Amino acid sequence: MTPRLEYQPALDGVRAVAVAMVLLFHGGVAWMGGGYIGVSVFFTLSGYLITSLLLAESDTTGSVRVGAFLSRRARRLLPASVVCIVGVAVCSRFGLLDGVAHLERDLLGATFQVQNWVLLASGESYTDVLASIGGQRSPLEHYWSLAIEEQFYWMWPLVFGWLATSRRARLSRRLTVTTVAAAAAAPLIALTWGEDAAYWATPARLAEILFGAWLAVALAGRRLDERWARLAPLALGGLVLAAVVLPADGGLMYRGGLPLVGIASALLIAGLQVPGRWRDLFSLPPLVGLGRISYGVYLFHWPIYVIVDEARTDLDGPALLALRLVATGAAATVSYVLIERPIRNAEWRPRPTLAGALFATSAVAVTALLVPVTVADDYWQATPDDIAALAAAAPGSTPTSLTRSPTSSAGESTVSSTTPDATRDEPAATTSTSTTSTAVPTDAALSDASKPTSAGPVRILMVGDSTAESLGVGLAGWAGANPSLADVRLAVTPGCGFVRGGTVATDEDVPFTERCDEILEQVVPTTLAEFRPEVVMLMTTTRDLVDRRWSDEEGTIDPFDARYQQRIERDYSGIAELITASGATAIFVRGPLVDPYWLGRETMSNYEERRALVDDVMERLATPGGAVRVLDLRAWVEGNGLAASHDVRPDGMHWTPQAAFDVTDRWLGPALLSIARPA
Repeated sequence: MTPRLEYQPALDGVRAVAVAMVLLFHGGVAWMGGGYIGVSVFFTLSGYLITSLLLAESDTTGSVRVGAFLSRRARRLLPASVVCIVGVAVCSRFGLLDGVAHLERDLLGATFQVQNWVLLASGESYTDVLASIGGQRSPLEHYWSLAIEEQFYWMWPLVFGWLATSRRARLSRRLTVTTVAAAAAAPLIALTWGEDAAYWATPARLAEILFGAWLAVALAGRRLDERWARLAPLALGGLVLAAVVLPADGGLMYRGGLPLVGIASALLIAGLQVPGRWRDLFSLPPLVGLGRISYGVYLFHWPIYVIVDEARTDLDGPALLALRLVATGAAATVSYVLIERPIRNAEWRPRPTLAGALFATSAVAVTALLVPVTVADDYWQATPDDIAALAAAAPGSTPTSLTRSPTSSAGESTVSSTTPDATRDEPAATTSTSTTSTAVPTDAALSDASKPTSAGPVRILMVGDSTAESLGVGLAGWAGANPSLADVRLAVTPGCGFVRGGTVATDEDVPFTERCDEILEQVVPTTLAEFRPEVVMLMTTTRDLVDRRWSDEEGTIDPFDARYQQRIERDYSGIAELITASGATAIFVRGPLVDPYWLGRETMSNYEERRALVDDVMERLATPGGAVRVLDLRAWVEGNGLAASHDVRPDGMHWTPQAAFDVTDRWLGPALLSIARPA
């Protein structure tokens, strides 16, 4: 017979507090910036309850039946988890998750309980997850914490069985040493492998679970006096204070400080072991009710938050959060009543239980793979063949050959369109947009600019980041369809801005700066000399808006800092001077705002104030009718209702090839021609 613990309603109250922190944090509530510590509270409570069960079984039967333990955990956790994973796959099948990158990867990571390692190995950081700069976030990102708990459940019965082969006092000492070692490992992992390893790696998070396990052993068989109840308000106050004052994207907790949250959580649990007003408070029916369904709340809240967004509901702020909370509560209640509780209490027990659990997991993996999933990967990158096909599909186009120069180690692409007769006589363009640097020419005003010119095709060079590449694909395709009008080359690489040097925390090991340096220092000067472009488009979307670190003495600074602003001014002026010295016109592009899936959720990449800093520099450098211009693509996109279109920018940032072709054909191409060849 499996031993049962005495039910403590107050511990369900602890679950309720923990999951409420997470719900508010993920809901973007400004004053709950550290709400992610709710996950840590769950870890410690799980360690306490699981170890208490193992202790009871060991004391009753003299051993721990690992298979039976894993069977109980599987029945408790797998059913709702399976439903959530399959539900996400089905939602993807019906187009509700079209903006999600790497969804198939995350389906497998969640299925096989390794999502934390998947995210860590992918090079993404937790701050990237919180401040996504484009597209929908994955509805399965939150499975990283479930993966850590499940990995602990696989390991802990065996470790506990070894620790328990001694007297209780020796068990306590062994567990104390193990817990202290795990707590010390967290900052060491952060120091050695970085902040994201300290947050996502299982060894870095074990201490939080082990503090609960240590508490279970320390309190086993003890009767606590009423003085212990004083710990509850102190610990609760510390946890709430931490949830309110801790920053969301950095600080002590990301540098190995999370074991401190485990200590506070353990003290709260200890304080609730004593009857009193604090235990009564945590035992209030609303808290207990939320605590009972907290597993389902955590499972389903994030997919609901991702799908129920501003674009689909026309809601924001408190109204949107309220809708999400109601939907989450309903889903969790249905899961608890119809799935979790019936399966958990069922008398039927499949044998062997471990094989049954593995079969269920494998079934979900197969389901995830068989359900067609829309993955928004680097769809905006195109080969010369893709661009040629885009050009050939244009009405009235003349197929051209498109060549790509050898890709350098920087990974930039240089695409050019060529025609065997680029110098034939044609009527000249007659419309100019040089009256103001930021004019947004109308389609009608540009109609004459689409006529061929007697001087051959206009030579256009596009320089910038991945958004420049995605737009450049359409520009190159348009040039291929109109070989007498334009000849286009691209010098682009992801993460390339025009502010030079420094490091960005979220780069991790990706050499964005080095690749960009090669583009700006080698590819651009060479192309200016050999290709001799008439206009050079300069476009970057997020790189020059994020916090950056140039030296240890200076530390990390944001674009509002005068030192950062001086660098923007200097480096934007420098790239403009390089271009104009070659005889070309430098055109800075005000690109559209990112992330239509998350309008209203501010990140470093879409703060209007940060955008304005760079926009102001471009405006100061521009001269009406002169050699430096600004094209306001943002205003044109917004004016034509395209800013929040998922069809135009599926990930909220990068253009589809066809959309890039269309915007070039309707506006950008004629605008460039009229600047290069004013009447």
